[in-house]
Amino acid sequence: MAEGSAFVFPGQGSQIVGMGRAVYEGSAHARETFEEADRVLGYELSRLCFEGPNEALDDTTLAQPAVLTTSVAILEALVESVNGKLGRRVTEGHEPRGVAALPPALRPRFVAGHSLGEFTALVAAGVLTFSEALRLVAERGRLAASRGAKGAMAAIVGLSAHEVDRVIAETLPVGSAVVANDNGPAQVTIAGDSESIARVTEALAKHGARKVIPLRISAPFHFPDMGRIGPDLAAFMRTLQWREPVVPIVANVSALPHPNASAIPDALVRHLSNRVEWLRSVRYMAERGASTFVEIGAGQVVNGLVKRIADVKLVNVSDPSSIAGALASLRERAGLTAAHP
Repeated sequence: MAEGSAFVFPGQGSQIVGMGRAVYEGSAHARETFEEADRVLGYELSRLCFEGPNEALDDTTLAQPAVLTTSVAILEALVESVNGKLGRRVTEGHEPRGVAALPPALRPRFVAGHSLGEFTALVAAGVLTFSEALRLVAERGRLAASRGAKGAMAAIVGLSAHEVDRVIAETLPVGSAVVANDNGPAQVTIAGDSESIARVTEALAKHGARKVIPLRISAPFHFPDMGRIGPDLAAFMRTLQWREPVVPIVANVSALPHPNASAIPDALVRHLSNRVEWLRSVRYMAERGASTFVEIGAGQVVNGLVKRIADVKLVNVSDPSSIAGALASLRERAGLTAAHP
């Protein structure tokens, strides 16, 4: 099978003060993305991303739109750079956004997002417009904060999901804590009520966990109790227009591509309470020809997980200087010369 790429997008926890500022200053399309976010949300999300404070960026209702917007802005800056170098207009009039705006040879074989990053993947693949995804993520965060589960999340390093499941079952009542993200062979995220997370992290340390890292979140996602906001989220999603993806989107809940656009809203409801199957998702993409993983967003959180799962080339795109390197790598993998679009 010919080699290809996967574009992957980070979720909550990747946010840092200053994210997106460099592409905002260097790319007209990135600047338009941040300006659109400010208009849609009715507050200066751009200032929050660029100036903080950290405490605000860690609030779920603000962090989720901020992470989505930053990743979409960086993707738009990458696309703008590609087409600028090729002297290429994609269409006359309304131009497609996301990966549809790339020359076919440079489009990824798959897109996927880690947890919240799945919403960025929907924008990248053309399923939702940026404005629709932004309103959806803002509503998801509002519902989670007002009526969702309360509790905590923590990253566990040094144990597999199977091992953590066993310790949770031995330590806690059923449903009080779960493995929320299967991030790799020896890294998982757990979610639950705060008291249960405190109890089980002590037990996990005794069973060989090398690190226990509390996560900067204000609500536990991928946790059964968060499913209580599912009906309200589903009702909101019925107001949106869902388009067929231009490239396959590997779903967190199944580690398989969404079969069609109409199946995606239900998967996103299950996404609230079901485990993020990141280990299986990365293996699925790598086994089907994705030999280069391009993380698009603030930092290198996702590719830090990917490198422990698959033997693939890792590329990070977070600012204008990294866009040039990413483009060179993608062209090389696609077998393109400088004169070939």
